[in-house]
This record gives sequence, structure tokens and C-alpha cells, in this order.
Amino acid sequence: MKALQSLTELFARHITDTANLEVWAEDGDLACAQGLVVDGFDVAYTVNINLSAVEVKPHVLMMHLVCWLNEFDVDRSEKGLPPPSFAVQLLDKGLCDIKLKVDIQENYLLQESASGSWRQDGTLFDCVSGFEKAAIESELPPIEFIHAHETDFPSCS
Repeated sequence: MKALQSLTELFARHITDTANLEVWAEDGDLACAQGLVVDGFDVAYTVNINLSAVEVKPHVLMMHLVCWLNEFDVDRSEKGLPPPSFAVQLLDKGLCDIKLKVDIQENYLLQESASGSWRQDGTLFDCVSGFEKAAIESELPPIEFIHAHETDFPSCS
């Protein structure tokens, strides 16, 4: 559950110390295909984030979450995930209690490995998370057409 760990690190690093922070997963679901050959599974869960007596403006905290979502969970709508929800209680001296709920879906795949933990049809595999930072378009290599003729593709103009 790398998304849970990543969100925990985000809030512990940028918002508050761990004494004022609780992060946990609940309402988890495991989705997998049944059969002789297994290639992975998905987990869906709700991340609960409770911050107590923190000195941060709620909109600043939400901007941190928006940045994280844009960096790690850009395809939320394709997964059918609802938007994050929150509750805020303003306290004295500029402090507040904030509760956030973020639904997450992560996939896990079997990856061939010489030292793997699972054997399938004589091949060893490790179970690895598909959670990763989203690609940034400007950092992607250009698309190159290999073995193509100029007349194979319509003009881009």
C-alpha cells in the first residue's frame, strides 16, 4: 500500500509532526481474477488522515493534497474514484483539526524474478506495486516512427 505510505510521508514532511498526525486505511477491497494463472490484483481502500491542533490553513493543506493527486493519482476519474472529502474544526490561536478521506486504488503485478516468492509454471515471481509517480509530458522522449514511409501517415498541418 504505497499510496498510503506516500500520503503519510507527505503530511509528516510538509504539514505537521507525527504527534499530531494519524493516517490509516479502512474499508479495503481486494479484487482479483480466479484461475490457475494469476497475474496480479487490485486493492481499493479509503485513506483517513486526521490532523489535530495543527497550525496550517485548511486551503494550504488541500493544495498539498491536490499537488500529490496531480503527481501520483492523475487517473482517478478513470478508476471511478470520488473526490477527497474533508471536515475542519477551527480552534483558538490559529490552530485547527482537519480530517480528510481519500479513496485509493492500487494495482499489484507479478514480475518475473530469479529470487521470487511465488512459483507459477516453473517460473519465480515477485509481487510488486504499480504505484508510481505519473509521467510528466515534457519529460517524455519524443515519439519516433520506425520503418515508416512519409505517405503512411496523414500530414500534421
